[in-house]
Amino acid sequence: MAARVADCALSRAPARPREAPMTSPTSSVADHHEAMVHRGFLYRDEGEVVDVCVPFLREGLEADDAVAVVAAKSNIAALRDALGQDAPAVQFEDALSWYQHPVKTIAAYDSFVKAESPRRVRVIAEPVWQGRTPLEVVEWARYESIVNAAFAHSGARAICCYDRRVLHPEIITYARRTHPEIIDGQGPEQSLEYTAPGPFSATCDRRALTPAPATAERLSVEGADLDAVRVFIAERAGRHGMGQEPFRNMIAAVAEVANTAIRHGSAPAELLVWTQDGDLVCEIAGPGHWYPDALWGFTPPEGSDTGFGLWGVRMLCDVVQMQADADGTLIRLRHRAVTGA
Repeated sequence: MAARVADCALSRAPARPREAPMTSPTSSVADHHEAMVHRGFLYRDEGEVVDVCVPFLREGLEADDAVAVVAAKSNIAALRDALGQDAPAVQFEDALSWYQHPVKTIAAYDSFVKAESPRRVRVIAEPVWQGRTPLEVVEWARYESIVNAAFAHSGARAICCYDRRVLHPEIITYARRTHPEIIDGQGPEQSLEYTAPGPFSATCDRRALTPAPATAERLSVEGADLDAVRVFIAERAGRHGMGQEPFRNMIAAVAEVANTAIRHGSAPAELLVWTQDGDLVCEIAGPGHWYPDALWGFTPPEGSDTGFGLWGVRMLCDVVQMQADADGTLIRLRHRAVTGA
């Protein structure tokens, strides 16, 4: 998974996430007090894409919306051709460059929505599913769900395209669960399988985690002095061949989570590090319920809060998994920039 969202016309996200503590709530994104419309479109060929999407795009142009298409190259070509003289008024972006990291993609769309305000944003979107690991598929499905909360009052209009010819049935099921409305041969119609973002995200977090291997290296985190944590992670990240940027990112992310575990849970917490399937995996577990709610850290924080925050942690890691039970709280960070695994 690439480290950052591509630098393209829509991408106006800041180079670094704004700071907020892991324990503070995140506010709504681009709050315009108008409900978002978020539809999943299950298509069978490019002709169907043209039939559904071109009227949607032209409607946006007539309303002076900020109109964009972030899709597969084949669909971009078909839509450009069908739009004819209207095509230059639409922003086109290759989905492969755009959909590289779920939380960074939310940040990029947030920047786009805010930059275009007070104009309404209207988007044809096509998340990339091919080549994802099972864990990444879950996180991208969670992304599609989180969009409903992150942009709930943005007034945005979005149609998310799903190619039924190539996508696994599980992904089609995710589409029905993460979009309030579905276009499938007709419609749009209300999705009877739709699940609200909070419960959907909580379901993702309840998926069983593979236990840490017996060979995982361990460090007891006793207090707020995190120098030992940084040194411990630096030694192991360097040993596994991480590049300079992911190396710094992982150290910062682990230190933030360890600090939260001590401040809002109780000492000692335990830090484990191992490699799995090319990933460097860092897990912080400890007593107490310092686990934030299921939507925490998925939208850009606002206001004058200080601290790095779970938003920053998610921005720095490829995948963040969180679980809590009667024994305490666990947060597992994964980074794929490993060459020596």
